[in-house]
Amino acid sequence: MMKIGEFSGITGLSVKALRHYDDRGVLPPADVDELSGYREYDEGQVRAGVVVRALREAGVPLPAVTQAIASDAALDALDAQRRQILADRAAEDRAFDAAEAELRGLAVPVVVSERRMPERPYIARVLEVGLDDDVDQSNDDANAAFGELFGILQNAGVSPDGQPWTALRGRDQDAVELVLCWPTATELDVQTVGPQASVGVLPERTELTALWRPTRGETLADGATHPAIVALFDGLAERGITFTGREVRQVSLGETEADHAVEVSITI
Repeated sequence: MMKIGEFSGITGLSVKALRHYDDRGVLPPADVDELSGYREYDEGQVRAGVVVRALREAGVPLPAVTQAIASDAALDALDAQRRQILADRAAEDRAFDAAEAELRGLAVPVVVSERRMPERPYIARVLEVGLDDDVDQSNDDANAAFGELFGILQNAGVSPDGQPWTALRGRDQDAVELVLCWPTATELDVQTVGPQASVGVLPERTELTALWRPTRGETLADGATHPAIVALFDGLAERGITFTGREVRQVSLGETEADHAVEVSITI
């Protein structure tokens, strides 16, 4: 039998760690003196002690260590930990790349200006988007809805009058409304578009607008707040304009990556 200090020196586990592993049932001593409370370990526990130290130094969680000791599956536990670490590293790399892309996008100069706009009729579809919804799925839903709207216009013999836009409206704490709009030359009636769409008119208005155009091929990761929106809110703050109850509209400009730009606007 070995006293706890001797066992510590042989296995490389600190006395504090051995007491902790005893309390957690990972590596209980072979005997505990009833009067002094001193722990003693037998020679056959050295292997388990070394395995526990090796796994813990590799970052294997304590429950997995306990299971590995009980089932003699130390290598399996180590392999699972390695795979988890590699997955975590890959996730960290993706997060770093996304953050770098977002910060580079924010560094691109954005033109913020006020302009007077005429009324603009449109056909629309409203999607409810949960704040925790999958971004790729939301984008797919929006693209499908835009396609359906375009089909409604074609069936009605009407051509879009300009680039489509999206509008974001606050709904509640868990969701927002994403309004997908195709502009039309004249206001359409409900009978023409049918029940799958709505019609409306943006009134004559003064807008605050922000135009973002990448200078060195900057791209944004999914889920990033667009730099044009950030610049737009900078403009609101500079003018002392509150956002409450307003609608942010966004349109993509350009036909190719070379002339791609994003414009966002808000009625002020």
